[in-house]
Amino acid sequence: MPRTSDKRERLVDSADTLILRQGFKQTTLADIAEDSGVPLGNVYYYFKSKEDIGRTIIEVRLQILRQLLANAAELASPKARFFALLEYPLSIEDTLTNNGCPLGTLAYELSRADSVLRDASQQLIREILDWSTEQFRQMGKPDASTLGLQFVSNLQGMSLVANTLGDPSVVTRMVERTRQWIEAL
Repeated sequence: MPRTSDKRERLVDSADTLILRQGFKQTTLADIAEDSGVPLGNVYYYFKSKEDIGRTIIEVRLQILRQLLANAAELASPKARFFALLEYPLSIEDTLTNNGCPLGTLAYELSRADSVLRDASQQLIREILDWSTEQFRQMGKPDASTLGLQFVSNLQGMSLVANTLGDPSVVTRMVERTRQWIEAL
């Protein structure tokens, strides 16, 4: 018999996958229960509401982002940190092409909803925006905030275009172009 934490983990994994694939609004608690193999009645033991699941998914995605940023922070220079971070979109190229960006799509959807999750979802973009702005600041760029915004826009734009066109080469090409841009700064 699975431990209760296993059920919670299965629920979170299923919710994360389904929300990325079909969106937060379209994903029901019944969908999550069915996908996870956890009876629907048990979902309420772990999560009091769909918003609780949403908060958890935001936190899961933030933890992944924070780990990526922490790994990049171990490198000596801001450019090296950017280049390390740019490996991530390449590693999830299929996800970006098939579903869009795990951060951006959820942040966008929740920003348009009349939901308690709207403010929490902004953190998905703020984290990487603040990080990239700081990298440009460390490079001595007086327009660091604008450059940070450009970097995040490049990431989100490549995800949107790759997803819309169903073309993974968009990710590869735009990562290379973003590397060239950063190298030239």
